[in-house]
Amino acid sequence: MTRFALLLLIAVVPHTTLFSQNKLVIDDRTGILTEEVEAMLKTRLEEKDIEYTTVVDFKARCEYYYTELNSDGDNLILQVKDCDHHTVGTKNLGSQILSASTEEKSFLLSYNILDVLDDPLVTDIPGRQEEGTTFEVSNHNTRYFFAPSAYNLKEGELYYNTVYFLLHDVQYGLSDYFSAGIGTSVAGIPLYLTPKISFPVGDKSAFAIGDMLIFGTYGTRALGNLLYGSFSTGGDNGNASLGLGYLATNESDITEKTSSVVFNLSGIARASDHIFLMTENYVFGVNTRSHAYYEQYNQNTDTWIYLNEEYTQKLWFWYGVAGVRIFNRAKDYVSWQIGLTYVIGFPGEIPEQYAHWDTGGWDKIEAIAFPALSYTRKFGKKY
Repeated sequence: MTRFALLLLIAVVPHTTLFSQNKLVIDDRTGILTEEVEAMLKTRLEEKDIEYTTVVDFKARCEYYYTELNSDGDNLILQVKDCDHHTVGTKNLGSQILSASTEEKSFLLSYNILDVLDDPLVTDIPGRQEEGTTFEVSNHNTRYFFAPSAYNLKEGELYYNTVYFLLHDVQYGLSDYFSAGIGTSVAGIPLYLTPKISFPVGDKSAFAIGDMLIFGTYGTRALGNLLYGSFSTGGDNGNASLGLGYLATNESDITEKTSSVVFNLSGIARASDHIFLMTENYVFGVNTRSHAYYEQYNQNTDTWIYLNEEYTQKLWFWYGVAGVRIFNRAKDYVSWQIGLTYVIGFPGEIPEQYAHWDTGGWDKIEAIAFPALSYTRKFGKKY
């Protein structure tokens, strides 16, 4: 059957369904949706009283159908879900649509979307089953308690996070592959900027390069920079991230001059429908300034000699948070993170020349722990 005949056959099939939702968004993971295809698709869907949009209002999320376009080998797979993440229907659109004209792509996409909505839960892909009601961690898969993952915000997404309601930051998706953010504490110390570029690796993994530029404010001269790379794998409903960075700070009134490698290991895993186990961990070193004291009696002069010298000691820290992420049942764009923060300090060596002196540096492993609490919310999502 020729392509023209196929389109003619599709065109004469009527669509008379009544839709409970009247808006539709598409998460295109194949690149088939160009601006021209989207414009034609929007027109075709509006003829059936379906509003095609690119931004979701989470407060009215059940007014939308959520459509995903994925690749399965050379085939294009279309899947439609409702606001409770039930699969409404799935279609295998084959491989020829990828090389079709702009008009043909919009026609075939609109026809198959409407066909799924006409006859919900009908699928032509063997082995695909109803997924049930689940919450997608993709709503918040770009970060853990504070550490970023390699996954990126989609274009138009705005993500707000606060820790103890004392530290506040926002991140915004400038494109599907680049985001930027800003944050500070209620005291205005410090202020930081966080650009990140992400490179998808298949459907469930990504690599990212990012930076955190930290400024002292309100008169301080503190300046720090953390350049990092990270790799995340596992997908939306549970993943792990490995990061490696380089931290540098200047010598100022609140910081010492520091050059240190920073390691990060973070992960999240589903424990129940609305609860996820989560952890993030860092290992890094800082330079501290300490003093060594020495006193000795000089019999020849019948006097005491007092020495006080400054030295630099390297301290290594393991900083981590372990706990849970809890999604709001009615508003899955809102989540709470509750856990335990722990900091373990490992002292570096004291210079050998001060081995027999009294020193003010650290000489043993020390640890502290305290509760962790954060709140996150998405304000928009572009598909």
